[in-house]
Amino acid sequence: MIGGALARGSSARRLVARAVIVLGAVVIGGQLMRSVPREQTLIFPVGSVFPNATHFAASWKQPGDEEPRGGVSLTFDQAPPLQIRQRTKLPDGDYIVSIDILQTPRDQKSGAHDDPRKTGQTAQAGETSGSREGLQTNIERRVSLGGGEALIALAVVPREPSDSE
Repeated sequence: MIGGALARGSSARRLVARAVIVLGAVVIGGQLMRSVPREQTLIFPVGSVFPNATHFAASWKQPGDEEPRGGVSLTFDQAPPLQIRQRTKLPDGDYIVSIDILQTPRDQKSGAHDDPRKTGQTAQAGETSGSREGLQTNIERRVSLGGGEALIALAVVPREPSDSE
Protein backbone atom coordinates (compact mmCIF):
# COMPACT_ATOMS: atom_id res chain seq x y z
CA MET A 1 0.00 0.00 0.00
CA ILE A 2 2.77 2.44 0.87
CA GLY A 3 4.75 1.35 -2.16
CA GLY A 4 1.69 1.98 -4.38
CA ALA A 5 1.25 5.51 -2.99
CA LEU A 6 4.91 6.28 -3.55
CA ALA A 7 4.71 4.93 -7.07
CA ARG A 8 1.64 7.07 -7.82
CA GLY A 9 3.26 10.11 -6.17
CA SER A 10 6.43 9.51 -8.14
CA SER A 11 4.60 9.42 -11.47
CA ALA A 12 2.63 12.55 -10.49
CA ARG A 13 5.90 14.32 -9.69
CA ARG A 14 7.34 13.27 -13.04
CA LEU A 15 4.23 14.53 -14.82
CA VAL A 16 4.39 17.91 -13.03
CA ALA A 17 8.12 18.18 -13.75
CA ARG A 18 7.53 17.51 -17.45
CA ALA A 19 4.71 20.08 -17.55
CA VAL A 20 6.98 22.70 -15.94
CA ILE A 21 9.76 21.94 -18.44
CA VAL A 22 7.37 22.15 -21.43
CA LEU A 23 5.82 25.37 -20.13
CA GLY A 24 9.27 26.89 -19.55
CA ALA A 25 10.35 25.92 -23.07
CA VAL A 26 7.23 27.55 -24.54
CA VAL A 27 7.82 30.78 -22.58
CA ILE A 28 11.53 30.94 -23.47
CA GLY A 29 10.77 30.06 -27.10
CA GLY A 30 8.21 32.87 -27.27
CA GLN A 31 10.76 35.35 -25.92
CA LEU A 32 13.36 34.20 -28.44
CA MET A 33 10.87 34.41 -31.33
CA ARG A 34 10.17 38.07 -30.53
CA SER A 35 13.86 38.90 -30.84
CA VAL A 36 14.26 37.11 -34.18
CA PRO A 37 14.12 39.47 -37.18
CA ARG A 38 10.91 39.15 -39.19
CA GLU A 39 9.74 40.54 -42.49
CA GLN A 40 8.27 44.00 -41.82
CA THR A 41 6.85 46.40 -44.42
CA LEU A 42 6.87 50.12 -43.67
CA ILE A 43 4.41 52.15 -45.76
CA PHE A 44 5.04 55.88 -46.23
CA PRO A 45 2.21 57.81 -48.00
CA VAL A 46 4.61 60.35 -49.51
CA GLY A 47 2.89 61.43 -52.74
CA SER A 48 -0.54 61.75 -51.18
CA VAL A 49 0.72 64.07 -48.42
CA PHE A 50 3.70 65.76 -50.14
CA PRO A 51 2.95 65.88 -53.90
CA ASN A 52 5.89 68.26 -54.53
CA ALA A 53 8.48 66.06 -52.78
CA THR A 54 11.80 65.83 -54.59
CA HIS A 55 13.69 63.87 -51.93
CA PHE A 56 12.58 61.39 -49.26
CA ALA A 57 14.75 59.80 -46.57
CA ALA A 58 13.73 57.65 -43.61
CA SER A 59 15.62 55.69 -40.98
CA TRP A 60 14.49 53.57 -38.05
CA LYS A 61 16.00 52.55 -34.75
CA GLN A 62 14.84 51.18 -31.44
CA PRO A 63 14.76 53.57 -28.48
CA GLY A 64 18.21 53.62 -26.91
CA ASP A 65 20.02 52.59 -30.12
CA GLU A 66 22.92 54.83 -31.13
CA GLU A 67 22.70 54.02 -34.85
CA PRO A 68 19.72 53.33 -37.13
CA ARG A 69 18.94 49.70 -37.92
CA GLY A 70 18.02 50.56 -41.49
CA GLY A 71 16.90 53.27 -43.84
CA VAL A 72 15.93 54.39 -47.31
CA SER A 73 16.75 57.47 -49.40
CA LEU A 74 15.01 58.32 -52.68
CA THR A 75 15.16 61.26 -55.09
CA PHE A 76 12.26 62.01 -57.45
CA ASP A 77 12.60 63.69 -60.86
CA GLN A 78 8.81 63.63 -61.25
CA ALA A 79 5.95 63.54 -58.77
CA PRO A 80 6.63 60.99 -56.00
CA PRO A 81 4.62 57.77 -55.80
CA LEU A 82 1.52 57.87 -53.62
CA GLN A 83 3.09 55.27 -51.31
CA ILE A 84 6.60 54.04 -50.68
CA ARG A 85 6.66 50.46 -49.41
CA GLN A 86 9.96 49.58 -47.77
CA ARG A 87 10.55 45.97 -46.76
CA THR A 88 13.03 45.23 -44.01
CA LYS A 89 13.87 42.49 -41.51
CA LEU A 90 13.52 43.67 -37.92
CA PRO A 91 12.53 42.07 -34.62
CA ASP A 92 9.05 42.98 -33.40
CA GLY A 93 8.94 45.91 -31.01
CA ASP A 94 8.85 49.69 -30.71
CA TYR A 95 10.84 51.83 -33.16
CA ILE A 96 11.49 55.51 -33.78
CA VAL A 97 11.17 56.38 -37.47
CA SER A 98 12.87 59.63 -38.57
CA ILE A 99 11.69 61.06 -41.91
CA ASP A 100 13.12 63.94 -43.97
CA ILE A 101 11.21 65.26 -46.98
CA LEU A 102 12.41 67.99 -49.32
CA GLN A 103 9.72 69.76 -51.35
CA THR A 104 10.36 72.00 -54.30
CA PRO A 105 7.59 74.02 -55.98
CA ARG A 106 6.64 72.67 -59.41
CA ASP A 107 8.05 75.64 -61.36
CA GLN A 108 11.44 75.13 -59.69
CA LYS A 109 11.49 71.40 -60.50
CA SER A 110 11.42 72.18 -64.20
CA GLY A 111 14.59 74.26 -63.88
CA ALA A 112 12.93 77.47 -65.14
CA HIS A 113 14.50 79.51 -62.32
CA ASP A 114 17.95 78.01 -62.68
CA ASP A 115 18.86 80.38 -65.50
CA PRO A 116 17.49 83.96 -65.24
CA ARG A 117 17.72 84.32 -69.04
CA LYS A 118 15.01 81.66 -69.49
CA THR A 119 12.46 83.59 -67.43
CA GLY A 120 13.38 87.11 -68.52
CA GLN A 121 13.94 88.10 -64.89
CA THR A 122 17.11 89.13 -63.15
CA ALA A 123 18.41 86.89 -60.40
CA GLN A 124 18.37 88.36 -56.92
CA ALA A 125 20.58 87.15 -54.07
CA GLY A 126 17.70 86.97 -51.57
CA GLU A 127 15.66 84.77 -53.90
CA THR A 128 18.28 82.08 -54.36
CA SER A 129 19.02 81.11 -50.75
CA GLY A 130 15.72 79.85 -49.39
CA SER A 131 13.42 79.48 -52.36
CA ARG A 132 15.81 77.52 -54.55
CA GLU A 133 16.41 74.86 -51.90
CA GLY A 134 12.73 74.25 -51.19
CA LEU A 135 10.97 73.35 -47.99
CA GLN A 136 12.51 70.74 -45.67
CA THR A 137 10.13 68.77 -43.43
CA ASN A 138 11.43 66.58 -40.59
CA ILE A 139 9.04 64.11 -38.96
CA GLU A 140 9.64 61.63 -36.15
CA ARG A 141 7.15 58.86 -35.39
CA ARG A 142 7.03 56.06 -32.79
CA VAL A 143 5.68 52.82 -34.21
CA SER A 144 5.16 49.30 -32.89
CA LEU A 145 6.10 46.60 -35.36
CA GLY A 146 4.61 43.15 -35.04
CA GLY A 147 5.23 41.58 -38.43
CA GLY A 148 3.28 42.48 -41.54
CA GLU A 149 2.66 46.08 -42.62
CA ALA A 150 2.82 49.35 -40.69
CA LEU A 151 1.51 52.64 -42.09
CA ILE A 152 3.71 55.55 -41.00
CA ALA A 153 1.62 58.73 -40.72
CA LEU A 154 3.20 61.70 -42.48
CA ALA A 155 0.52 64.35 -42.07
CA VAL A 156 1.94 67.32 -40.24
CA VAL A 157 -0.44 68.71 -37.64
CA PRO A 158 -0.58 72.50 -37.97
CA ARG A 159 0.33 74.28 -34.77
CA GLU A 160 -1.17 77.43 -33.39
CA PRO A 161 1.08 80.47 -33.78
CA SER A 162 2.47 81.63 -30.46
CA ASP A 163 2.44 85.23 -29.23
CA SER A 164 6.12 85.63 -30.07
CA GLU A 165 5.57 84.88 -33.78
